[in-house]
Amino acid sequence: MSEAKRKNTKTWRIWSMFLKELRLIQNDKFALLMIFILPGMIMGTMYIAINQQSAKVVSTETGKNEDAIILGVVDLDTTDTFPGQDLSANFTWYLSQSPDLIVIQYNTEEEALDALYRDQVDAYAVIRYGFEGNITNDVPAIVDVHISSTNFQSQAAVFSAFSDVVTRFRADHGWIKGEVRLQEVREFQPTGNYNAATFGVFLLVFSVFVAVAATAAQAIVGDIPLGRMLLTPATKLEAILAKWLAYFFLGMIQAQFLLVLWMGLFGIVPNTDYLTLNAVLALMSISGSALGILISTFVSTRLQANQSFLFLLFGSMILGTGFLDVGPVDDVYPLNLGRKMIVDTAFKGVSLAVYQSQVLLILEITVFLLFFAWVVFSAKQVLA
Repeated sequence: MSEAKRKNTKTWRIWSMFLKELRLIQNDKFALLMIFILPGMIMGTMYIAINQQSAKVVSTETGKNEDAIILGVVDLDTTDTFPGQDLSANFTWYLSQSPDLIVIQYNTEEEALDALYRDQVDAYAVIRYGFEGNITNDVPAIVDVHISSTNFQSQAAVFSAFSDVVTRFRADHGWIKGEVRLQEVREFQPTGNYNAATFGVFLLVFSVFVAVAATAAQAIVGDIPLGRMLLTPATKLEAILAKWLAYFFLGMIQAQFLLVLWMGLFGIVPNTDYLTLNAVLALMSISGSALGILISTFVSTRLQANQSFLFLLFGSMILGTGFLDVGPVDDVYPLNLGRKMIVDTAFKGVSLAVYQSQVLLILEITVFLLFFAWVVFSAKQVLA
């Protein structure tokens, strides 16, 4: 085959447009920001936050957990019905001995409330008058625990640590004959920091899918070189395939970047192999790039393409995080499918072959998105 004929084949034209698209992406600062800098900033922020938490040192307390809660205590009980011991003071001592609590005592509720307002404590407990008298007379003793409604993270942790102290206090004083206590044992946890593992594994699929889709949303609109190429034998279907391959390739580069950061910064050793993780992220990349190209065929300006990022970001946060029951969407949206697959593979070591039907569904959705993009693109007379 002559050189001229070889350069006029479909494969050669797709390859040429593929290389052209990579050069355009390389010069697109917004694309590079979306693909690399934004996920890198998130990973870096998580790394700094986790290290600061691990390095937290309490000067007045020893033997505390790194995430110990600062608890203010106000003892208002003056009853004396238990021989040889002040039960309210004794209960405060039990609180101070908990490895999950750092106790600061206050004289009045006003002082404790002010400390909570100024974020000097995470919560404060008030031991009311009659605490000792109620316990010794087999009457429930109520301890009020005050938590700021703005501190979302510590609410469950405060009640868990406080309940554990109550159980110990009652058991040691013989007010229960038997004790059933909860001890949390995490199974299927990858080696490394647990918080980084759980948040990072979701960030992998979310970043690849959303970033590639948002970047590919600018693939066609305003592409002047593409307009000239379409005057040649190159077809619109070839252009779509070339762009899809280019953004898929870019997504896989981002996937390696994220995997190296996630595993390297936090010492994560998933319960699966590196190839399986890449296979899941490849599915996110091909479906995300197809979705982005479809969006690019609908919008008419680069501004609209940039604005589509907000639609993708917030839409994916609502539909794809798993915090809300989205019904049938959970079974068809590629991001949701990818989230389930990467969690089960990275944490439980489940083989990707178990998700054969989901993998085929993502591939079918990708083909549909590309076909729909070709239909819309074919109907357009101009690119912008």
